[in-house]
Parts: sequence; C-alpha cells; structure tokens
Amino acid sequence: MEKIGYKEKVIEEISRHVKEILELLGEDTNREGLRETPARVAKALYEMTSGLRTDPPEIKVFKLSEGEEEGEYEEDQLIVAKDIGFSSLCEHHLLPFIGKIHVAYVVGKGGRVAGFSKIIRITNYYASRPQIQERLVSQIADALMNSEVEPKGVLVVGSGIHMCSFVRGVKDREANLVSIATRGVLKTNRSLRNQAMRLIESSTKQNLL
Repeated sequence: MEKIGYKEKVIEEISRHVKEILELLGEDTNREGLRETPARVAKALYEMTSGLRTDPPEIKVFKLSEGEEEGEYEEDQLIVAKDIGFSSLCEHHLLPFIGKIHVAYVVGKGGRVAGFSKIIRITNYYASRPQIQERLVSQIADALMNSEVEPKGVLVVGSGIHMCSFVRGVKDREANLVSIATRGVLKTNRSLRNQAMRLIESSTKQNLL
C-alpha cells in the first residue's frame, strides 16, 4: 500500500524531469500546448508502471467437480484463453508495445481451473512495467504454472507491435513479434502443444491495434 502523498510526490518529480527533457530537446515548455504536458506524461508513466508497486493478483481457482469426488473427466482438459489485449513499455526505449496474449493450460489431477478474469489481470500486471515481450510471456506462464490451479502444462503466446521499431530506427510498420513460453506437458508433448496452437490460431483476431 502506498504511503500518503507518495504518488503525488513521485508524479511531481517525474514532471520536473520531463520538463527538463523537453527543454533540452529545444522546446518551449511555457507555450500553451506544452504547459500541462510534463504532468500528463508523469501521470501516464505512473499508471503504465503500476505493476512495479503492487502485489501480483491472486489467481482465483474453481473446481470442475461439483461433489466431493474428483471425476476422471476433469483431468487433461485443455483450456484456452485467447485475444487478451495488452500494452506495455519496451524497457530499451520506454516506447509502447501492444498486442495480444493467448494462454492455454491443461487441467491437473485436482480438477482446478483459473478464473478467466484473473488470467487477464495477471497479463496486465506483468505488462505494467518496463518489459520485453519474451519475458512477459514467461512470467505469465510461470504465474499460472505455480498457482493453486496446479495445471499439468501451460503455453503462453504473445504477438505484439513495437513502437521502437515502428516509429524509429528501421521504421517497419508491418512487422510484429511473436514469443512463446511453454511449461510442463505443453513443453514436452508435441502433439498436445500443436493442438493448443491450432486452437489459438483457429479464430485469433488479426488486428493487433
């Protein structure tokens, strides 16, 4: 929990430095269009890095079985959560990268599944910090694999457009980056992994924006 006044103090400090950066770039920070820009940038950065200052959300767990006994049908069920939108900051240039995350997992012996919204929250949590996409998918995979869901395997696919290559450097406006993290049986069982990938690709939205 943040101390009283901490947020305001941090935003004030960031605003001061943003103003200095704009002045170093040759801008007049007193002109009308830029007077409130340092504060706006500071508030945006504070919001986009909230994962640095908060605890990871708890993954809510539900049991497939309605009774005391665990039915055999529960085990090995393949669950896929697709087209989870995310936005993050590239840690190399502090420019945004945005796209979709897809999560697949295999139900374990306990017959437990994760709340859908919690998978979205976990994605947003790890995206809300300076990040690289390759690490992002690994952190999401580890969070689910090590949760009380206790899945037999996890697969996370990320597909994103990176502004650091879109607006600077090579300025390629068509390329997108795909990163994949696998755990458990979705790492060792090629047939099962291919099945999960086919489900993800079957109706994945193509427009990353």
